[in-house]
Amino acid sequence: MITIHKNKSAATNGPEDATGYTWINLVDPRPEEIGQALAMGSLGGEFIEHALDQHECPRIEFDDESTIVVIRAPCIEVRQGEQRRSTVPIGIILAKSVMTTICRVDDAAIQSRLHTCVQAACLTRIEPQLCQIVKEISLLFMRYLKEISAEIQELEHDLADTRSNEDLKLLLNLQKTVTYFHSALKTNDFIIDRIMRRGLNIGTGTKLSFTEDEVDGLDDALTETRQGIYMSKIFTEVLTSIANVYSSIISNSVNQIMKVLTSLTVIIMIPTFITSFYGMNIELPFQHDATAISIVSGIGVVTTAAIILIMKLRKIL
Repeated sequence: MITIHKNKSAATNGPEDATGYTWINLVDPRPEEIGQALAMGSLGGEFIEHALDQHECPRIEFDDESTIVVIRAPCIEVRQGEQRRSTVPIGIILAKSVMTTICRVDDAAIQSRLHTCVQAACLTRIEPQLCQIVKEISLLFMRYLKEISAEIQELEHDLADTRSNEDLKLLLNLQKTVTYFHSALKTNDFIIDRIMRRGLNIGTGTKLSFTEDEVDGLDDALTETRQGIYMSKIFTEVLTSIANVYSSIISNSVNQIMKVLTSLTVIIMIPTFITSFYGMNIELPFQHDATAISIVSGIGVVTTAAIILIMKLRKIL
């Protein structure tokens, strides 16, 4: 899908001339939409390919006429009917007075900023849009991390009461999500810090001029990103600890079951062992006594009780 936003908050989905337009937004574009954006925005086709690569790392690259800022944002993926958190690259391509945003999914940070800008008719400068998108992405990471924090607490409570395969799957998914988030936040931190320290040029020419408020916005985004890195690192350690405890609990439960089964096997074997002697063709005690069965059974019961008592005292059973 391609959406073009004018300086005066007008928007269209048709193939119009982009002269005077500030924002071209591409969401999982078709080849013809990519061609349309290339004709409108004076940008390189390889930049769009980079932004649509699911495994693209955050970075800044420029050619003679345009610059691309690739940054990763959190998203919700649906796989096999299940929703999972992941990250996706967003390409922000700057070329003269046109800013092109590209993403494989309908990203919440871009849509939130688009809605705000269109409603306020503030698509007059590129700098505030870039700063606010970066800030929205950082805030979105923090929101997801807070949700993960609540899920970790719930998981700890569930594991204290019951242990099921669903809990194990949730633990695995949370570990993967936090790993993806931590990696994305660390690379985003590098990009935001670089923009703040060195600024950003459009191609090899015009340098973007950030106002004090916009610099503050980038600083807020950097602060949120570093807080997210700290939180995701802690969550990784917590989830690893939970996984280790979970594994220990399962191992201990298996050991307890095996101990009980072994003890029961020994207890059941004792009467069988005693009475089996009377199946042998040799002289045995009480074999001519009418109460032999009672005597042998009594010996078996007493021996079994003694073994059970010994196991109880030694905490084997």
